[in-house]
Amino acid sequence: MREPISSADRQAAIDRIVELGPDALPLVVAELERRHRRTWAPMIYVLGASGDPRVLPILHEQLRYQTGKPYLEVLYAMSLAGDERALLTALRSTDATLTFEPGATAIDYIAGARGREAVPVLLREIPRRARDSRVAALRALGTLADDRAVDFLLAWSRRNDAVDRRYALIALARIGDPRAIPRVIEALVDDNVRVREAAIEALGYLRAERAVGRLATWMKQPGRSILKARAIWALGLIGGEQAATALVSAIPRAEASDRMLLAHALGNTRHRAALPGLAWALDSDPALAAVAVQGLEKLADGDEVRELLLAACESNPMREVALRAGLRLVQFGDPRATPCLVRALREEIAERHTIGPFGEQVLEELPLLGSQSVAESLERLADEQEAPAIAHRLRQAARGARLVQQLGDDAEPWVDLLREGTPAEIDLAVRRLGQLRDPRSARPLIQLFGRIPPERSDRIPEALGLIGSDTATPFLISLLVDDLYQLPALAAARRQAAIALARYARSAHAADALLTSFRLERGATAIPLLAYAHMRGRDGIEKLLELKPLFFRRRGDDQVMLHERVNWAIRMLRLGRPVPIDEIRDRP
Repeated sequence: MREPISSADRQAAIDRIVELGPDALPLVVAELERRHRRTWAPMIYVLGASGDPRVLPILHEQLRYQTGKPYLEVLYAMSLAGDERALLTALRSTDATLTFEPGATAIDYIAGARGREAVPVLLREIPRRARDSRVAALRALGTLADDRAVDFLLAWSRRNDAVDRRYALIALARIGDPRAIPRVIEALVDDNVRVREAAIEALGYLRAERAVGRLATWMKQPGRSILKARAIWALGLIGGEQAATALVSAIPRAEASDRMLLAHALGNTRHRAALPGLAWALDSDPALAAVAVQGLEKLADGDEVRELLLAACESNPMREVALRAGLRLVQFGDPRATPCLVRALREEIAERHTIGPFGEQVLEELPLLGSQSVAESLERLADEQEAPAIAHRLRQAARGARLVQQLGDDAEPWVDLLREGTPAEIDLAVRRLGQLRDPRSARPLIQLFGRIPPERSDRIPEALGLIGSDTATPFLISLLVDDLYQLPALAAARRQAAIALARYARSAHAADALLTSFRLERGATAIPLLAYAHMRGRDGIEKLLELKPLFFRRRGDDQVMLHERVNWAIRMLRLGRPVPIDEIRDRP
């Protein structure tokens, strides 16, 4: 660690030292005393992450010699080690608003690591602190997302200082309690523009359907305006028919600067009432059409959705957009996308001399259509290729299409293929069995696990989730919690197992397994908690609040993003909205 290494390798090395526990402490202290510029901060963190109160005197001694960000690094480590005074000391610092990671201050991390027990401290200290510390503490209340702060924040949002009002509204928005909606609507007429901006944005976070009319009024203001942009964004988050209709109605008067925002917001509504607007975006410039395709991907299957996707696949000059649109059609089981997808693949291969990520996805999905035309088109494309590897990949996909056509919809021959097929045929059989959803195939799929390489094993729990058989539940739970499967190479399989359980299981045992899995992953993924939120609904909020501090026991950009994913789920549940199965992923 004294030499330059990537942030990922540095974090992996830190994790290994933390896992050693108390045995590593003498080594850590010795390295700390060297005061090496590359190892000092990691060793401070390791001391705190050990959770051993014996390190607190060492950290207190280090605190005496630090200022600025290093001072807060030590306080963060003290918070990790269990020092309840660390947060109070940080709030008294003149550097309380310093950023630790993009999107998170030092106070966010120090309070976040303490979790719910930090709320009373923040509520007590906010009235006593100077403006910067108040801002940091108000932000932290939003980060903690504990609804015990709502009454305090509602009162604080009426303070004379506009900064207090603004950050109180931001915190209320992040907490997502519907009790805040009337006050946020009232703040739309605040005399401070930054407060009005926060209020408009908050209505989106709060999915405030009753405010659609007011937001539509803001959206129709002439000229460029940050308030107009925020109103468009908020309407997209609120979603539903009324918001989608309001966005569509704004299109005829939309200025050039608003069009991209409108296209994004229309897709975010996830409602069929947005289709006329998405059709408009598809017929506009290619960049707007790309955003429209992303919006169409969020909509359920339907004739109008298919027609728009087909038009995008056939006519968009941006190859990646055409591939995305066609891929979604294939996932709907529509073979009409085959010609435009093959054309896009041909162009990609000619330009890049390889098959890119979207092209690979297409070659995985197309064979599942089981269409004669798919096989013939891919074979013709393979015959055009000079590169043996590309030709082989195309012929492999063509053989898969013929195999799907030959074996049909009966699960039995596909189960036989699990035992007898080539690696490519086995992968196809796993996906096809998930598509067929025959409960008889659950046990053979479970038996396949361990016989194929770990990097391909995530397809098995994915298929089991689609099948939804109780036969698979004990295996999926074991995959999440048993020591045998806690290998880095099986991380993707464990995450697919969490999603699989969320699809069909509702037992307390399955829910507990998701929580155990999150603890074992030590905050490296949000998927188990998002799956738990999907499974348990509002009843799961308390456990989400209890466990999400684990995210702040690690450092890194991803930790902030993962924590925000769980905060988003908490907001959805408080507002009476589900956590959709397709949103159970680490990245928004």
